[in-house]
Amino acid sequence: MNERLEMIRQLLNELEVEGNATTATAGGQDFSALELPLILREIVDDLQPLLEPYDAAFYWFLFRHSILKDGNPHLRVSTRNLRRAVVKSAHSQDDEKTISLGKVQESLRALENIGALRKEGEPNREGTLYRVLIPEEIEACRKFRSEQMASEPELFMDAAAIDHYNIRQNRIKVFERDGYLCRYCQKQLTRFTATLDHVTPVAEGGDNSIENLVTACLDCNSRKDKRAVGDFPAEQ
Repeated sequence: MNERLEMIRQLLNELEVEGNATTATAGGQDFSALELPLILREIVDDLQPLLEPYDAAFYWFLFRHSILKDGNPHLRVSTRNLRRAVVKSAHSQDDEKTISLGKVQESLRALENIGALRKEGEPNREGTLYRVLIPEEIEACRKFRSEQMASEPELFMDAAAIDHYNIRQNRIKVFERDGYLCRYCQKQLTRFTATLDHVTPVAEGGDNSIENLVTACLDCNSRKDKRAVGDFPAEQ
């Protein structure tokens, strides 16, 4: 079991290093794998309700081959390839089916208009360079979430007030409170390398309040296991 945990830790550390390298080459726009569950939930809750079915299919395809693939939100695609690729990704057996060129262009324009896709380069032989945006970067999604919270506050109030683990903006509050420093080893972190650790483990009755969460690097978070903060000496 210990060997397996150590292997997982090494793989996660490698992902962290690769993620930092991609951030440097992508102009700081990389996304950590640790953020993906939150991003996916926000896409389902805040973006998909704003999209037509075809537009949603195109967004998910572009997201799959950019952020979800390697954390980089940039990708280059051609309308010709998209005519077949989007259909094939949804219906793997329908290799011969294609979408009309006009429909592809219409869906790309729709995603650009709503702010979910941004053109960042001129077309070349390999296609056009786009940047895929996530809900927290899309004004229409932020507006939709605000309207939902105003119309059904009971669905959001309690969670927003106490859940600082699952809600992105609340997670950032914990990181900012701690100055993006690991509570255990004092390593300087970023939004891509920082993780949250429960002072009192959930298994022992701990909650997701800001008082029960601290910023930790991935290695310290893995080694701490279920020990309380006061019982965990930082290794120098």
